[in-house]
Amino acid sequence: MMDKHLHVVAHDVPLPSDSGILKELVFLTKALHAEGILLHLHCFGNNKPESLLPFCHELHLYPKKQGHKGYTLNLPHAVSSRSDTSLVKRLEADRFPILFAGLKSVSPLLDTTLSKERKIVIRMLRDERRHFQDLSSLCSWGSQKLFYAIESIRFRGLMNKLFSGSIQFAVSPECKAIQPRSLVAYEVVDKLIEMPFLMPQSGTGSFCLYHGNLGKTEHAYAANWLLQNVFNTLEVPFVIAGDNPSEQLEEAAHEKMHTCLVSNPSEKELQDLIKKAQVNLLPSFVEQCNTGLLYQSLAMGRHALTNTKGASGMGITSTCHIADSNAAFIQMTEALFNQPFDATAHEARASFLNSKYNNEKGVNALMRMLY
Repeated sequence: MMDKHLHVVAHDVPLPSDSGILKELVFLTKALHAEGILLHLHCFGNNKPESLLPFCHELHLYPKKQGHKGYTLNLPHAVSSRSDTSLVKRLEADRFPILFAGLKSVSPLLDTTLSKERKIVIRMLRDERRHFQDLSSLCSWGSQKLFYAIESIRFRGLMNKLFSGSIQFAVSPECKAIQPRSLVAYEVVDKLIEMPFLMPQSGTGSFCLYHGNLGKTEHAYAANWLLQNVFNTLEVPFVIAGDNPSEQLEEAAHEKMHTCLVSNPSEKELQDLIKKAQVNLLPSFVEQCNTGLLYQSLAMGRHALTNTKGASGMGITSTCHIADSNAAFIQMTEALFNQPFDATAHEARASFLNSKYNNEKGVNALMRMLY
């Protein structure tokens, strides 16, 4: 029996606090390795993902283009800054299938020298056009707001170009912003999350927690929103944890005695924080198609509180609390902080996670598309 090889192209190296495509990349790598697939993983970034090395046949890193070199007239900067001729040459050296982890990683598909005579799948967990539109709405008027608005327009053009071809798309069922009818070839593939589940902690924790990649606009915005609108008046211990926080956020998190920030936690440290927290707070202010952080909190933590955007399309009202206004968020946070996570809540959470998410189903669907 011949070995099965697969190229996987990712737009970045996953960090412990990432969600969405990059978080799924970790689980996908391990799951495909378990299926005997020889993975050729290609990531844009500088730090080698040591935890993934045992599961890869090959691992290659590529630098992101900096400054004006990363810009083109028609492509989103998130795509054009992640182009590399050596990556295209490696992909062109064989006819192995290629899985692109998200639209930001598809620059090789726009290179005319790359042969398309193979199985090609793009994994989509969100509509990048809508995502950058939402990011623009979070910014006050200025260059950052304009940049996000232009990225949104350019992603619309890129999506139209890709959708008109013969490329297959693996679409997450939670991603309601993507309209499958606009895709030529697609299959709904369940989101992959860490298995086996580390079930929620019983009893009572000692603090509230927000976690996410704080170097990303949407997560930094949510963390600041909680500091300014919830914990400015609610005096219960509050911890923010994540990678690459700004100096402004670090200063804001340490202004009050009951709030603090844990910068660049390891994966184990982050999981320990989730387990020890009494309430995992995960409000979202963009269309929530990258729901990895919420899944992780549901699998390992006690009470979870989000807003309508954060819960969109997930069907989690039976196991996750939802509040939208500032006052409702404060009231619910305070109530949950004083409410033990009992056996009934534990059973509801376990039933939800084990019945709805099945990595084997998702991996098998991808395998059918690729081979």
